Amino acid sequence: MGSLIDILTYVAPPVLLLLLGAALRRAGWFRAEADASVSVLTVRILYPCFFFYHIVGSKEQMAPSSLMVNVGAGFTCIFVGFLVAWLTSRLTRMETKVASSFTFCSGIFNYGYFAFPVAIALFGEEILSKFIVFNLGVEIAIWTVGIFFLSSSGFRISRLFNPPALSILLALLVRNLGGDAIVPGFLWEVVEMLGLCSIPVGLLLIGGSISDLSKDFRFSDGYKIEISSILVRLVVVPSLMVLYALFGPIPEDMPWLRQVLVVQAAMPAGIFALVVVRIYEGDRATAMRAIMASMLGCLLTLPLWLVLGRHLFGF
Repeated sequence: MGSLIDILTYVAPPVLLLLLGAALRRAGWFRAEADASVSVLTVRILYPCFFFYHIVGSKEQMAPSSLMVNVGAGFTCIFVGFLVAWLTSRLTRMETKVASSFTFCSGIFNYGYFAFPVAIALFGEEILSKFIVFNLGVEIAIWTVGIFFLSSSGFRISRLFNPPALSILLALLVRNLGGDAIVPGFLWEVVEMLGLCSIPVGLLLIGGSISDLSKDFRFSDGYKIEISSILVRLVVVPSLMVLYALFGPIPEDMPWLRQVLVVQAAMPAGIFALVVVRIYEGDRATAMRAIMASMLGCLLTLPLWLVLGRHLFGF
């Protein structure tokens, strides 16, 4: 019982920020008109600064081989998520447009804004550099495999070179050249301050988006989309990730990869997937149903997966 209470305490801050974002939207203090500019600011400035600060400032060393394994693990987890979601869409006989949007949204976990504060609470800030490098593989999978499932004619190589991904590559280069010692102190302080804004601003933005989604939300016939999303995102894929963490070939010098896998396995669908679905003219109603179902379901499953991870791996 103590472990469950501890986990709930760790999860509480990001959940409260989400609820605050939703409440601010309902109160009219955080208007939807601001979403576009705040999203651009977060993705192009705040998030890259967060990545740069934690990778360059990390004191833990990561060998090139470990780096590649970590990136590969991130790619594989998302690929498996897409595959399971696609198979589920076939088994449940979803229409083509519905299936593509369902596959994309249910295949992606919320690998950043929600995962980072939980990881910090569980393992401390030093684990973040590992999560961020893992997420480079996630980004590659989303903009290659994910776009193939969502729109086979929509893939562009330029999508891989987005600000978060470029900031990770730049941070790895700076770290190898000398780390934060070669960054001017005043500039380092600016990067730190901007990075500190990324998670709270991102969670408030997600909370506001959830509030908007809930207004137009309608259940699918027979709850097919909602049940399928919960099974894929909160049961089947997390089970596969935890099983790999338990029995898979993880290098001896990378025990922290199990921590990354368990936290990411517990995450719901990533709400930013709705933005991508909109860009590629997918089925927005399906996207909303898949995301909302997993967001609500994770209130129960997220602490349970983390408690299981603590029991299996002793963290």
